[in-house]
Amino acid sequence: MINLKKYIPEGTRDILFEECSAKVKIENILRDIYLNHGYHEVISPTLEFYDVFDLENQPIAQEKMYKLFDNLGRILVLRPDMTTPIARIAGTKINEEIYPLKLCYNSNVYRVNESLNGKLSEFTQSGVEIIGVKSLRADVEAIITSIKIFNKIGLSSFKIEIGESQFFKYIIEDLNLDDEEKEALRLYIQNKNISALREFLGSKSQIIDKNTTEILQKLPELFGGIEVLEEVKALIKNKKALMAIENIKNIYTLIDSLGMSEYISIDLGMVQHINYYTGLIFRGYCIGAGNDILSGGRYDTLIESFGKKLPATGFALNIDSILNALAVQGMQFENKKIQKLIFCLKDELLDAYELLDKLNKDGFSAEVSLYEKESEALEYGKKRNIQSFINLSTKNSYELENGEWVETNFSI
Repeated sequence: MINLKKYIPEGTRDILFEECSAKVKIENILRDIYLNHGYHEVISPTLEFYDVFDLENQPIAQEKMYKLFDNLGRILVLRPDMTTPIARIAGTKINEEIYPLKLCYNSNVYRVNESLNGKLSEFTQSGVEIIGVKSLRADVEAIITSIKIFNKIGLSSFKIEIGESQFFKYIIEDLNLDDEEKEALRLYIQNKNISALREFLGSKSQIIDKNTTEILQKLPELFGGIEVLEEVKALIKNKKALMAIENIKNIYTLIDSLGMSEYISIDLGMVQHINYYTGLIFRGYCIGAGNDILSGGRYDTLIESFGKKLPATGFALNIDSILNALAVQGMQFENKKIQKLIFCLKDELLDAYELLDKLNKDGFSAEVSLYEKESEALEYGKKRNIQSFINLSTKNSYELENGEWVETNFSI
């Protein structure tokens, strides 16, 4: 058997130095935005019972979940997303009498992904959930919050695409198709596989009328500005589908009134999991990310599975994908550089660490040398490109200039 002690599992990675600092920085930016907008942070267990995710409308297939057993033989999973655990928390742990309940999180999630497609099996998810209100303004807040996040962390050329899950559902609700056929149709549209879509609709010409066929064929191409809504409204006869279109229009109009419609595009071909979402759906894209870096929408029936009938909306974004996109866009991340290196003899360590604390309070990053010889400490400081060197024993100090140490007046 191969010894794997030097390796890590497929779909995972070590995050080091500058990238690690960048990831923590992004998480802190997100946390500040959430908390400053009235959200409350929660952390759920990494391990959940499989039953939490064994729901009729769970969008994550069970074969995508990492499973194990506890000491009593019960099936556990590494949480594959955060929305469902938060629904469990809202339905079982929080007796909130004043809504909305606004929750946020930064947590690792785990999904079995094929390594060949570049997706990680362990990644960090961040997001918000707005629970207990079924209003347009809650949906708009989720979108506005995501726009603020992308602007704050410096992503360029990003777009939030919005759609309506009920629109597709209403279009196909009277079609004589079984669940597998409806799912195949949904995937053709979602993946914008126009040739396969036409072939499928052609094979069902006896049971799908011409008007519905025309609408379904157009769906993968119906994206852009608010004008696409007018284009499709001329074809629609289903009143409920028209209401779904009106919902998108109202959301877009409200975002436009806030001066943020430049970040929004409409995609009526966005037809995510049919039964999980119950209204608005949206996804975020940017240059440098091969897939969406954010997804969200309204899910008014999920929390009911955990004992309370509460509407909800929210989003989740992939911090690892954001890091990749920022790197592609040329953003450089650096560790906080050590500015001063303190050298001392063994019996002077107390003075050295007191000086370290003083320098930190004055706004300088510093470290106490772990070498016992000044020559070794000087060489270390040069390799690390530390700008100042302080020798407490000899009361000498140096500045690094053009790769060489130059003595300066001693002062601390």
